[in-house]
Amino acid sequence: MSVLSMLPSTVRLTLPMLFGALGIVVCAQSGIIFMAMEGGLLGAGFAAAYVCFLTGSAVLGEAAAIVFGLLYAMLLSFFINQCRGNHVVCSIGFNFIMLGATTVLMQPAFGNTGFSPNVQKLPLVQLPVLGEQSINLFVMAGAVFAVWFLLYRTNWGLRVRSVGENPAAADSLGIAVNRYRFQAMLVCGVLAGIGGSELALGQMGFFARNMTANMGFLSYSAVVFAGYKPLAVVLTTLFLGFFDAFQMNAQLLVDIPSEFLLTLPYAVTVIALVFFGSRKAPAMFGKNYTREEE
Repeated sequence: MSVLSMLPSTVRLTLPMLFGALGIVVCAQSGIIFMAMEGGLLGAGFAAAYVCFLTGSAVLGEAAAIVFGLLYAMLLSFFINQCRGNHVVCSIGFNFIMLGATTVLMQPAFGNTGFSPNVQKLPLVQLPVLGEQSINLFVMAGAVFAVWFLLYRTNWGLRVRSVGENPAAADSLGIAVNRYRFQAMLVCGVLAGIGGSELALGQMGFFARNMTANMGFLSYSAVVFAGYKPLAVVLTTLFLGFFDAFQMNAQLLVDIPSEFLLTLPYAVTVIALVFFGSRKAPAMFGKNYTREEE
């Protein structure tokens, strides 16, 4: 079992995690703690599989996942930005809601409580070294560049980062703090939609109950480990994806309890966060802002 032989599976396992992590980075730069990625990926995967099941089109399924991601982000933004809810509490609540909703809807939507029928997968491409990969690999490459460019090479990104660092100063310059936080969450919703669609239609070809298996939380861990930077998060998600691929291959080759191997990616995450976790979050990370408070 060589590193090179695990590269195709590493990239496949990294893709949905990286889409989620990029969305979390954008929110973090605006001061929003988006810990609701687990529910976002899960709900988007359900929407993608259901629309693909109805229409037979994986492209329409991915479009439905993006629409779901936008609606999901808009609703969460309402509770955080307008109602001034606690970011972590609201996010965890949304995760539980999506887990319950997708579980309940499995039977009426697919006639099965565990798995959906097989649906059409997204187009695949054969690449040297990387093997067979989803077309979303190219979308991911574009998304990494787009997020970096938006955050560090545009006025919009400068304003988003200023809102995350010092919303009072940004407000004094006429920057609408909650508007930019809302826009950052919309970008996150789009990326969550693509990530969920990739999981359901790019890799599995069906929807399964709780199919994300804590992938959204791993995405968040990767962002913290990367210091909330979009380019560094590519490396941290690949790092986690490699250990996920390693445990899957090790189960076939080594007589070790599968439960131990399944914990490997999460153990590596905890160790990384304890010893290398970055504290470079924006100054107002997770804090609500209203003009009256200043």
